[in-house]
Amino acid sequence: MTNRFIVLAALVCAQPVFAQPSFDGTSALHITGDAAILVVPDRVRLFLGVESRNKDLRAAKTDNDAAVRKVIEAARALNVAPGNIQTDYIQVGMSYNGNDGTIVDHYTVTKDIQILLTDVPQFENLLSQVLLAGANHIYDVEFSTSELRTHRDAVRALAIKAAQDKATALAAAAGLRVIAPPLSVSAYSYGGGSAYGHRRSGGYGQAQNVTQASGGDGIGADGTVALGKISVTANVSMTFQTQR
Repeated sequence: MTNRFIVLAALVCAQPVFAQPSFDGTSALHITGDAAILVVPDRVRLFLGVESRNKDLRAAKTDNDAAVRKVIEAARALNVAPGNIQTDYIQVGMSYNGNDGTIVDHYTVTKDIQILLTDVPQFENLLSQVLLAGANHIYDVEFSTSELRTHRDAVRALAIKAAQDKATALAAAAGLRVIAPPLSVSAYSYGGGSAYGHRRSGGYGQAQNVTQASGGDGIGADGTVALGKISVTANVSMTFQTQR
């Protein structure tokens, strides 16, 4: 992706624990480090539905099939690959007359469609076109990055560096020094998936941030959709050996 934007947020949350000194005067320092990389997404998955109603079941299905075809054609017209368009849910229901629960008032046919768009700047246009083509439900929008492995490797390295720096500083403040490589290291990475759908959870706003920006801001010049950024985070736990 040419318009790439990365923000490095060194979220350093350390909880040091000094173990009791051993006979040789050394002690163990247990510490954690956290880091986050905020990146502009380079792909978006749109979850939408086409619902048709008619008193005749056959007519409802025919109308729905026609509308779904138009939605798929609208996506294909924007160069969405066939493999990135999927119908994943089909439902047929009926509603009864309010005065007589044995008489069918109308039938409802619904098909859900997933569209994966890799040309993210086209998202707003895609959304408009599928609505005009016949989609009448937008269930969710998920933004993500295709470079998740790369970002996870980078944020893990940041978390390790944060833990190492914190260990050195805390040991010095306690009159100690780190005398060897870490005795143990464990790491956990998460994030980088969906970001802005209605299921989106809260962010990570409780730590001190240091940001470094490059590239664009992720907001279209004339559009109404702001891509924002998604968070890829890592947590590491490390144990160091210290000595006076």
